Amino acid sequence: MTQIGSREVPITPRLTVAVCAGNELVRRGLGSILDDLAIVDNDVYCENWEHACRLMSTTPVDILIIAEAGYGNCQLPDGVQTKILVLVDATDLRTALKDAPPWAHGFLARQDLTPTGLDEAVRRVAAGKSQIPAQLASELIQRAAAPLPARVARPAKLTSRESETLALLADGLSNKQIARRLSISDHGAKRLVASLLLKLDSPNRTMAVVTAIKSGLIEPSVT
Repeated sequence: MTQIGSREVPITPRLTVAVCAGNELVRRGLGSILDDLAIVDNDVYCENWEHACRLMSTTPVDILIIAEAGYGNCQLPDGVQTKILVLVDATDLRTALKDAPPWAHGFLARQDLTPTGLDEAVRRVAAGKSQIPAQLASELIQRAAAPLPARVARPAKLTSRESETLALLADGLSNKQIARRLSISDHGAKRLVASLLLKLDSPNRTMAVVTAIKSGLIEPSVT
C-alpha cells in the first residue's frame, strides 16, 4: 500500500513477462510493446521451448507469451507456476485449437495485438481470469451450436449452480465476482469453480471455458 493524502492506495504488482518465439522480429516487436506497458517490470526472450523451460525453472516468470504455432504437444515443467498466454490466429480456428497447449491460461488473437489489447490480456491472465478472443469465442460457440456426432460423448452433466458459474466464467468473472453475482461465499464460488475444472478435465479456467464451448455446454446466446 502507498499513502496518498489521507487514503491508502494498493500498489499493483508489476510482472516479469517472457516471450517465446524463434523469429527475432516477432520477439523485438512484442518486446517493444511490453516495454511500454506499466504492468510489466521486466521482459525476457526465449528462442525455443527448451530455452523457455530452462528460464521458467530457474527464474520467477509471471507470464510466458507463446508467439508462434507448434507448441501444442509441449509439456510444462513440473512445479512451474508461470501462466501461459498464447497468440492465435482467430481466422483459422482449426489450426489455433490444434496448436494451442492444453495448459494455456489465455489466448490473444494476433488481430488484437495492440498495446491496449496486450495490456488487457496480460492483466486478465495475471489475475487468473479467463482470456479468450471475442472472435475465437464466437466461432467456438457457433461450432457448439451444431449437433455433436453420436460417437462423441458430452462431458459430465452440470448442476444448475455449476451451469450458472460456467456462464460467469465465460464472461471472465473472478471468484469474488462470481460469489457476489450468485450471492454465495467466496469459498462457495471457489468450490464451484474447482468442481467445474474437475468435471471438464481442464487445468485452468480458460481451458474449462474452451472445453465447455466446444462441447456445447455454453449456449450460443452466451457471448
